[in-house]
Amino acid sequence: MAWVPNSQFEDDLVDMEPDFNFVHGQMAYDIRKQGELWPRPKCTYEYLKSREKRNSELENLHGSRGGSGRDIRESLQLMENIQKIAGTRPLGEHATMKDWEDDSTNELEALAMMRHFGKMSMAIDSLHVQPEVKPPEGPIQIITNGRKQFPLITDPEFFKPRKIPRKKN
Repeated sequence: MAWVPNSQFEDDLVDMEPDFNFVHGQMAYDIRKQGELWPRPKCTYEYLKSREKRNSELENLHGSRGGSGRDIRESLQLMENIQKIAGTRPLGEHATMKDWEDDSTNELEALAMMRHFGKMSMAIDSLHVQPEVKPPEGPIQIITNGRKQFPLITDPEFFKPRKIPRKKN
C-alpha cells in the first residue's frame, strides 16, 4: 500500500516560523524587481538618450556583437540557398561578392523561389476552385473531429421547452 501523508508539511513549516513566510520572500522579490524599473524617465526622449548612452557604453565594454562581416556572411549564405534552389550555380560552390553584384539571374532565381515555395505562375495554370461548404442536412448530424464525435443540433424546435406529462389520478 502506498504511503499517504497525514499532515500538510508546507503549512506546518510556515506555522513553525511565523517570521519566515514564503509570501514575504515573494513580496521582497517583487519590490526589488519594481525598484529596477523605478524611477521612470520624465520624458521619452530622455529615456532614449540614456538608453543610447548605456548601449554605447556596453558596446565599448564588450565589443560589437557581429558587425558588417556577420551581415555579409548571412547575406551570402542566403544567396547560396537561393542559387541552390534555382540551380544557377553548380552544387558545392559558395556564393561570392561577384554573385551579389550580378543581376543577370535575378528573374530566374525569383521564379525558382516562387515555384519552390508553392506559388504558381498565373500564366501557366489557374488556381483550383475551392469546394463550397454545404449546410448540414437534417436536424441532428454527427460531426467527427479526429477521434471524437459529437452531435450538431440545427433544429430550433429541439431547444423549446415542452409540457411535462403528469400522471392522472
